[in-house]
Amino acid sequence: MTIDFILNGEDVTIKANPTDRLALILRDQFGLGSIVYDCGGGRCGKCMVLLDGRTALSCLVPVFRIRGSEVVTYEGFVNTSEHEMVRSAFDESGLTLCSYCAPARFMAAGSLLDYPSRPSETEVAETMASVLCRCSPPSAVLRVVLGAIEMNENRKYRRAR
Repeated sequence: MTIDFILNGEDVTIKANPTDRLALILRDQFGLGSIVYDCGGGRCGKCMVLLDGRTALSCLVPVFRIRGSEVVTYEGFVNTSEHEMVRSAFDESGLTLCSYCAPARFMAAGSLLDYPSRPSETEVAETMASVLCRCSPPSAVLRVVLGAIEMNENRKYRRAR
């Protein structure tokens, strides 16, 4: 099956079995190192991508579902203001994430900055809990992400004045 989609802002075409998992296509055909195919069942969250602007676990997505869609991996996300804000919040906090979970956690946090209204602490906690890793305490990650959301709100407020 031939599948056309947008990957990190570029129009791409692949030939794949329709039931192949997006995570494997991104990692094997495109060589995208941010895609960690760890659990293969949507439990670890380390294969997170943005699919048409919403977080998705690429190990669960059959490639036939991405036809005509936009997929953003961490490699494309690093060029966004959301990444810069999340990166800044983690840098300022001194909290270091491991290389296995950082891309997915940054993308999860960045997706929260795009909410039409400020997400609740419960929504933030649930979103961040979708990426499992023992490198940092979940409560510390939550504090940093809540700080990034606060910075984003302040930036929006300053622009509106």
